[in-house]
Parts: sequence; C-alpha cells; structure tokens
Amino acid sequence: MRRALLLVLGCLSVTACPKRKQPERGYELVFTKEGDVRPVIEKRLALLGVVARITDDAHSITVRIPDLDAKGDTSAVRQLLTLPAKLEFCPEAPPSAGTLCAVDAGVVVVAEDGERQDCALQSPDATLLLALARDAGVVGRVLVGGVSPDGPLRTFVADETGCLAPRLMEADVKPDPNTGRQQLALLFDAPTATKFGDLTGKLVRRRLLIVLDGRVQSAPVVMEAITGGRAMISFGLTSSDAEVKRLSLALAGGALPGVVSLQREGWYGPPSLLK
Repeated sequence: MRRALLLVLGCLSVTACPKRKQPERGYELVFTKEGDVRPVIEKRLALLGVVARITDDAHSITVRIPDLDAKGDTSAVRQLLTLPAKLEFCPEAPPSAGTLCAVDAGVVVVAEDGERQDCALQSPDATLLLALARDAGVVGRVLVGGVSPDGPLRTFVADETGCLAPRLMEADVKPDPNTGRQQLALLFDAPTATKFGDLTGKLVRRRLLIVLDGRVQSAPVVMEAITGGRAMISFGLTSSDAEVKRLSLALAGGALPGVVSLQREGWYGPPSLLK
C-alpha cells in the first residue's frame, strides 16, 4: 500500500504523467461583415500561412490567431482580410460627343485620341472628377483612374453591361522585364478565358478598363483579341511590393462578397504570457 502511494505521488514529477493544459494566448480581430465572407476569409488566411480559429454570426466574424508572438506585426492580416479585391474588365462606353467638353472647374479638359468625339477631365482630385461628371449629366458608370498606372487621374465611363468579373486559378507577382516594376500575372479558369477572349475581340482599337475595387488601374487600347487565359496588370511607382503581394493573395482567395470592417482587435490571454 505504501509503495503504491509513493508511485502515485511520484507521478507529479515524472515526464510521462499527463500535463496540465497551458492557458492560451494570441491575437484576436473582430470584424463587422456583410454576406457570407467566411469562405473567403478562410482561404486568404490559408494562403498567408496563418492558422486561426474563426467564429461568425449574421453580422460579425472573429478571427483568433493562437500562439502568435506578442511582438508580431498583425497589420498584414488586418489589411488582407478587409481588402475587397473586386477585379473587373470593362469596355469603355462609346463616347457621346462633347459630353464633358464644356465643363470648367479648375480641371484640365482634354480631347480624346483617335476617332473619339468626346472630352475627358483630368485632375489630381478623384472626388472632384466624379462630381463634375455627374453634374455634366454623364449617363453610365463613371469611374476614375489612369490610362496608365502612373498617369494623371481622369474620368472613364464604363459599359457596365459588358463587364467581366474573372474567376482566377492563379495570381502571382512577377517583375516587368522592361521596367522592373511589380506586375500581377493572372491565370483565368477555362470559362473566363473564353469570355475574356470574346470581350477583347470586340474591343479592338478601343479601351479595356481594368477596374480594381471601383478604380481604373489602367485603360489600355486593345490591339487584338487576348486568348490563352492569361493577363498582366501593371502598377505605378506608388504601389509597394508588399501591397502588390497582398493584393495577389486577396485575388487568389477570391473577392469579398460584402464589406468587411475592423471593429476591434487586441491580444488575449493571461497578462503574464503577453509580456
């Protein structure tokens, strides 16, 4: 009996004995949401290589990242999970002669190139451009962006009925061999590849608007139908490598079906583990 008691007491210091569960510590982010965003959030976290526990209800979603270093940078996670990443390819609407030519509010009014009979507004202020376009009675979806990534802001009118929201198989970051700037190399799924080829085939000698989260990233003139299911998106000098990489992960994870906004964030767990 005494020997058995010694064995039981000795178990307190033997490594084979069951270990007490340690309190968990980590980082928690709570977001408000619209729609079923959980599948997209899960995929983006997986692509980022982050293991997390997720709970959600009709209006919010909570992401808990256990065992994260208390000195770690959580900004990459926060920004990735709130990025809409809605990509569209839209044909520019046929011009309406002189739609914006008479507008004068301290902005540059320029005539379009080629056979167009329209005018465009250019300004460093995107809000001003949108307001002036609406005041001028422009009918259609008015967007702001640049003909090239580093070009001045100007107005575009998209033919919204012809916009294509692609389904992506891949979204990788690659340097432009000519400029050295980062580019996004996109690979479409088969149905999107067919639709993209048809869309660009109808736009020869017209502009294709590359729209990202409601802003025109660039507006190249299509010279021939683009087949093969691949496309490249260039970025200006103001876009950092980290931003382009984050966008590639967001696009690969899919566009958010609704708005996701950070409500609160912070470390959780016993104070002694967070020092």
